[in-house]
Amino acid sequence: MQSPNCSVLWDTWKGASDGVQWTPAELLLEVDFKWLMAGQGCWIDPVRLHQDPRYAADCLGTALQSTCEPLRSCATCLQEALGLAPIY
Repeated sequence: MQSPNCSVLWDTWKGASDGVQWTPAELLLEVDFKWLMAGQGCWIDPVRLHQDPRYAADCLGTALQSTCEPLRSCATCLQEALGLAPIY
């Protein structure tokens, strides 16, 4: 079995229909967020996270109230990457 060409996969992801174009580090941040939220029993819709600011704010608000420090830290960074105002 041949390994996938990561640069082709990355270019395909960047051109996805949702129009989101992130750096690899930002993509990893979102993946971390999704996994950490899954560990708390919350499923994240990645397309809606980018297209619906209210949904994103609700997801981030839930994460910021978590007792899981890595999740809170990740949510703070993702909030900045998404360009959303801080949630208090």
